[in-house]
Amino acid sequence: MESPGMALSDKYGGDNPPAIMVRGAYKRYNPYSVVLRGLNMTVPEGTIYGLLGPSGCGKTTLLSCMVGRCQLDAGDIQVKARTKSNIGYMPQELALYQEFSIKETMTYYGRLFGMSHKQIETRTYELLKFLELPNENNIVSRLSGGQERRVSFAVALLHDPQLLILDEPTVGVDPVLSASIWQHLLDMTANGNKTVVITTHYIEEARQAHTIGLMRDGTLLAEESPSQLLLKHNCSTLEQAFLELSKRQTRSSIMDKEDENCNIETYPVPSRKPLAPLKPDNICSKSRIVAQLLKNFYWMKRNIPIMCFLMILPVVQCYLFCTCIGRDPQGLKLGVVNEELKNGMSSCSNYPSSGCNFSVPLSCRYLQNLKDKSYKLIEYDSLDEAKFAVKKNKVWGVLYFEEGYSESLGARIKMPENITDRVLNISDVNIWQDMSNQYVSNLLRRDMLSRYVMFLESVFRDCDWPIALADIPIKLEDAIYGDNNPSFGHFTAPAIISLFEFYLPMVFTVGAILMEKMGGLLERSLVAGVTVTEVILSHIVVQYIVLSVQTALMMLVLFVFFDNPMVGSLVWSLSLLFLTGTSGMCYGFMVSVFCNTDTSATFMGLGSFFPLAMLSGMIWPLEGMHWILRSVGWILPITLSTESFRALSARDWSITHPTVYKGFLSASGWIGVFMLVTIIVVKKNNGLRNVTK
Repeated sequence: MESPGMALSDKYGGDNPPAIMVRGAYKRYNPYSVVLRGLNMTVPEGTIYGLLGPSGCGKTTLLSCMVGRCQLDAGDIQVKARTKSNIGYMPQELALYQEFSIKETMTYYGRLFGMSHKQIETRTYELLKFLELPNENNIVSRLSGGQERRVSFAVALLHDPQLLILDEPTVGVDPVLSASIWQHLLDMTANGNKTVVITTHYIEEARQAHTIGLMRDGTLLAEESPSQLLLKHNCSTLEQAFLELSKRQTRSSIMDKEDENCNIETYPVPSRKPLAPLKPDNICSKSRIVAQLLKNFYWMKRNIPIMCFLMILPVVQCYLFCTCIGRDPQGLKLGVVNEELKNGMSSCSNYPSSGCNFSVPLSCRYLQNLKDKSYKLIEYDSLDEAKFAVKKNKVWGVLYFEEGYSESLGARIKMPENITDRVLNISDVNIWQDMSNQYVSNLLRRDMLSRYVMFLESVFRDCDWPIALADIPIKLEDAIYGDNNPSFGHFTAPAIISLFEFYLPMVFTVGAILMEKMGGLLERSLVAGVTVTEVILSHIVVQYIVLSVQTALMMLVLFVFFDNPMVGSLVWSLSLLFLTGTSGMCYGFMVSVFCNTDTSATFMGLGSFFPLAMLSGMIWPLEGMHWILRSVGWILPITLSTESFRALSARDWSITHPTVYKGFLSASGWIGVFMLVTIIVVKKNNGLRNVTK
């Protein structure tokens, strides 16, 4: 093989440069995973170059470097087709949108390459006929494996490129059609204007190529025409020649262990970064943006059930939240031991429900107040039996009235100066509670006290005594913000909608990008010239449409249907929610560039969901947390925005209030942080891509 510095005209004669020239190519993903080892390769223009080699030898990495999707560590690649629009690329995986029809697939990629509608129609008809594909309205997922490969091949041929790079184009294709494809490739290169680089596992099939490169362990073992290769090594088949060259390389590697591993000491470190083989694309192109939006529209049209689910999900979540959280428990059971009723609680109907008579059992009036609050009263004969029922979780508490309760209560009210300790004790209502459930036990305590005050007030009213004396001397005036009887749901509603606004866009973003990323769809689009900026912009447009519908539905459910407080500016409230949604979307972009699989993205999403939910003040006020957690909570993405939304919706504070504008600043700041991290990772990885070898 010639040295890297050999003049190209010396080898090919004439002044025309080759279509592709690779010199001294090195590439590794870590010090112990060297993929390309000083590879030299020359692809003559107007020819078919067959690149053969086992899986993992570096073919895919080499092709990625040729199309500018991967950068060499050292060496140079020169490609005559200087722009991506002059390259047709068919990856090893299908990289097709399974939900699209053949026509929609061709329309999307045609728009990417700036083709007109008429050009796309004409070219699609030609390719369908040549590749013997079914009607253009057939869905890709319903095609056979061979037909899917042919559609992928048609995409590479669609814009009539100057250079074709095909990775295993004939896998799963019947021999007759495979021969037809090869004949078409030969016809394309006959006039010298088209160049084809093709990889294949069918070694003998590659005999139709003009030049063959045999690749193993990141180097080319040979680069000659098939006839010269067979003659030189005295072999009858290419497979025999490849085997002979592989044996020679193995013997050479055994003699030189250092070269086999390409250790850090021998790995080249160039003074400058290798130049990109292709011209950089414009950051934004109208045709590519339109193509991306068209693709997103096709996907939504083909996935109506998923889109309906995305719209209904926040409605269901908000409905479940409002119906399951914040409402007082109903039908709680309380045990009653009433010794002043000889015939039990059933005899209460025999006594008057009003009047200033302390000789009748007044406990009946108090118990009736509890029943009116929807409590179920269970009567027991003895205190021990009632306490045992509490231990067995049959009731939440026990109320005990001693014999002579009503007379003692009257004496306590009328003659407090002459009352004895015994009378005081009898006039008490003794209560034993199950305090294991804080919310239920505090609710019971609150209601038992408030209902007792109501009972005393009715007695004082009947006796023509000042009603105010029946209550404690503290008067709660009308609340400045909110209601005097606040609901836990009113407190958590702003946190719930903020949390959904953050996580729903994140889930949609991660799902959409990972679907394309894992299927090779995103990589194929990037090879076709799409930029990461265009991917993000087109996704933002679609996401805002979805987010607008989701936000409108959540606002209707939370603040109209369930009447949670919304007294502030609707414009500022919606602006804050959209800012929070944008923050969640940007978080989704960041997760997408870090994760290559659904599993890792799920772990990252769930791992961040619970800390955000717990530390954002949704479940419990930040003021009740440990000061360290409180300090961490304030800097999380949705904490300040939640407080800001609560201040807007429940307090009608203006944008100039620190609590309000801090929420806007926090959401904006996190958008910047997430996008900065995304940009850094994208630049480091040269796009949103999985590492391939």
